Amino acid sequence: MQKLKLLAGIFLTVLFLFPASSSAQSIFIVSGNGQLVCPDCVGAQEVYAPLIAQVNDSTGKPVVGTTVTWTATQYGYSPVTGTSLTNSAGQASYTFQPFAFFFGSSFLPATVVASALKATVTFVETTTEPTLSGSGEGTPPVTINLVPASSAPPLSGLSGQTDATTITVAVSGSFLPLSGVQVRLQAGTSGPTVSCATQPGQQAGTVLTDATGTAICKPVFGAGIGTGSYSIWVGDNYAYFGPATLSVVVGPPAIFKVITGNNQNVNAGSKAPIALTAEVTDLGGNPLGNVAVKWAVTAGTATLSNVVTSTIPNGSALGEVSAVVTPTAGPVTVTASVASNAALQAVFTINVNQVITGLIIVSGNNQQAAEAAPFAAPLIVQVNDNNVPLAGVTVNFAVTSGTVTLSAKSALTNAEGQAQVTATGGSLSGSAVVTASVASGSVAAQAFDLTVVPPGPQIISVVNSAGFQNQFVSPCSLATIYGTGLTPGLTGVVAAFVEPSTQVAGVTVQFGGVSAPILDVANVDGVESVSVQIPCEVPSSSATPPATVPMVVAVNGAAGPAFPVTVLPVSPGIFQFVDSDGVTRAVLVSQDGSFITAANPARPGDIVRMFVTGLGQTTPALFTDEIDPLVTDSTGNLTPQDLPVNVNLVVGVNNGGTLLISARYAYFGVGVYEVDFQVPANTALSNSAPFAIGIYEGNNLLFGNPSLIPIQ
Repeated sequence: MQKLKLLAGIFLTVLFLFPASSSAQSIFIVSGNGQLVCPDCVGAQEVYAPLIAQVNDSTGKPVVGTTVTWTATQYGYSPVTGTSLTNSAGQASYTFQPFAFFFGSSFLPATVVASALKATVTFVETTTEPTLSGSGEGTPPVTINLVPASSAPPLSGLSGQTDATTITVAVSGSFLPLSGVQVRLQAGTSGPTVSCATQPGQQAGTVLTDATGTAICKPVFGAGIGTGSYSIWVGDNYAYFGPATLSVVVGPPAIFKVITGNNQNVNAGSKAPIALTAEVTDLGGNPLGNVAVKWAVTAGTATLSNVVTSTIPNGSALGEVSAVVTPTAGPVTVTASVASNAALQAVFTINVNQVITGLIIVSGNNQQAAEAAPFAAPLIVQVNDNNVPLAGVTVNFAVTSGTVTLSAKSALTNAEGQAQVTATGGSLSGSAVVTASVASGSVAAQAFDLTVVPPGPQIISVVNSAGFQNQFVSPCSLATIYGTGLTPGLTGVVAAFVEPSTQVAGVTVQFGGVSAPILDVANVDGVESVSVQIPCEVPSSSATPPATVPMVVAVNGAAGPAFPVTVLPVSPGIFQFVDSDGVTRAVLVSQDGSFITAANPARPGDIVRMFVTGLGQTTPALFTDEIDPLVTDSTGNLTPQDLPVNVNLVVGVNNGGTLLISARYAYFGVGVYEVDFQVPANTALSNSAPFAIGIYEGNNLLFGNPSLIPIQ
């Protein structure tokens, strides 16, 4: 090599440079950085190894065939530029040629900048000359020392872990520090491996000396297990220390990686099992046996089977665990975690494809609503895949006949697979059909049959308020009216204040033009009702066929069509309640005032009081809305008036007659009668003995609703 001795005593120290781009850079050092070369020294590194850079795109994939520009720079000389193309691995190389020396200088630091895709990375290269001696060329003026040791120390530790030992190398020339010189650890040809913890921005496993000429290497043990040797190399291949002993043992669980089964696709409901396999290793990648593992379905719906909960201790599957998952609804996530460290996980995701196999009506069919009024229940359908609800499916709703408006033309199914819209009656009364359908799958559309009725309430039925068992009523009795449009905007129960009123919650009721006292107006779970007392002056008839009386219900002044109601002289009905055991029994009171229940039964021979409605007129005669009938006694005090009924009653217990004590109008409420009777002394004991009341009309016996009484 031609040498130019230009200026004696000039020595340049170049601070090594890190890549100019951020962590998103697309070019990286692979090898060749930090070389120290003496081209004219015998026995030292005389030729620069190629400088190699890696070029990746923004996703981290190698870029093939792109141009990398190499610019070599030394103080006092013009830069030298060259180019090369990346190969199939995205790597490009450059052979660095040293610059000429200044006269009298011994070291020639230079930088080589590699650039591609608007990113750069910098290599630092140092050339040295041997010192002059009386006999000609001498040795390079380079001093390399271990601090403070004079030889490579023995190393031992856990695979994949960083050793506590720190190796410090000092490099100087002509008594001045040399920066940018590479230090690395090189393991022997067999046994475990070790390297320096990579300095940021440098090639893997290397560190460079800093401005003080010092490089600090923190040893990191590799994957191999056992004993071997290593050496400390300086300037790439310029000089080394060693060999020294190297001992590496297996480390604790540190990596849990998926082997097979991740990112699978199955059809919902197919019940296709998927095998899942994962491996536990230490930081060095050595598989670990006998590690306890927990499995769980952490998202979606699936079942696990054939679960292996401890890693295999030997053989080709060393360190592996496995399970079989059968997805139902997804996406499904299965998480395997190390029992001693729950943060150490292998996560599997299985995508469950939606295959629509069913579309069914859940709610809203066969409803009616007034013109321009909303239907009480929403129109709800459910989308299934083999009985598994599907979420996120678009269901289309369309009015295919009649006049109905919808809140939306489509809706997405929720987590239960259900989609819904609300419907409102149109401007014309009559039948209407709303059809629900899905765009995919082969399932048939579903039709909701709706009815739009004229404005005002529409009556469905009138029944006895006690027994709810017949379609006829009687004067002074209590009745319940069912229909639609009775309670617009109302949810729950609105009762008359203090005593019945002829208008409650905007509702009025008339029988044959006579206003009826209203006890309450209710809308419970979409069932609309009005409870009233039939006016005592409403005419009745027991003729065959019986005569009817027109009933008209108005809401907020809007009256519905007249509804014919059969009014008989009597309409017996027994008041009932649901007992604690779920059985419906008659409301009865014992002589001590306690209610008779399954837990407090009547006893043979007891005098018991029942409460009924529909027993007709009394003597003196009842009047409409009569409550708490009181009279003045001989001392001037008010006392309950005795209003016995005019009809002949019979009471039956266990399908046989029993002694009737009295039957009168109750003084505490409207339309309620109280009947006292004796439980037969010889009757059979039962928690649900048959119980009934009947009224003789000529030779005919008119029974009320059947009920039950507990007798023990």
